[in-house]
Amino acid sequence: MHEQRLNPEQAQEVIREAVRLQQEHENALDVQTLEASAAELGIDPQHLREALRRVEQERLRRAQRQRIALLTLGIAVGLVVLNLLYSQWVLSRAWSEVELRRAQLQNVQQRQQSLIPRLEQLMQQVNQEQRTRLQTLVDALRENPQAAGALAEQLLQDPALRNDWLAVRLMDEIAGSENRIAVERKRFLEAAARYEQVARRFPVSLVRPLLGYPSRVEP
Repeated sequence: MHEQRLNPEQAQEVIREAVRLQQEHENALDVQTLEASAAELGIDPQHLREALRRVEQERLRRAQRQRIALLTLGIAVGLVVLNLLYSQWVLSRAWSEVELRRAQLQNVQQRQQSLIPRLEQLMQQVNQEQRTRLQTLVDALRENPQAAGALAEQLLQDPALRNDWLAVRLMDEIAGSENRIAVERKRFLEAAARYEQVARRFPVSLVRPLLGYPSRVEP
């Protein structure tokens, strides 16, 4: 067999362990020696045997309590790990849906804003009164997009604009964009509500801050 070689640090550790075992062996008492010592002190051998039995029972109870404590700790750690994994999974799914719906909402909003340059181009081809009304629509798109659809429909009541197929197409796109935004906004709010419901659910709520997920969805 290949001879095992130890470095100085390992050798010192082996020596320390050997000294400890030797001390334990030298300090240990066998039952005969214990009985002899008890007899010198006038202790009844029956009482000594009963004391030995009780000490052994207590030692076994302590060992059992230690095993139960370790088992309980292991179960608790396992439950915490499972909760972390489960919470990460459900929060990740819910948050991914929120981000997807937010991106879709922003996309249709940006498409609506992209109609502004076309409106400004149309303003160069109409009279002053129509230009003023179209400017109102441009301002609405920039400051209050939710009102743009209704304004676009009102502008189509102008015969001059209603007979211009470019203007009609543009107004239809504006009105349609507002409908798409309303749909995507509803989907986003529903996804946000579902996420917040998951974030508040026990036991996910206990570990959510540790995983770095917010409690609420910012609009």
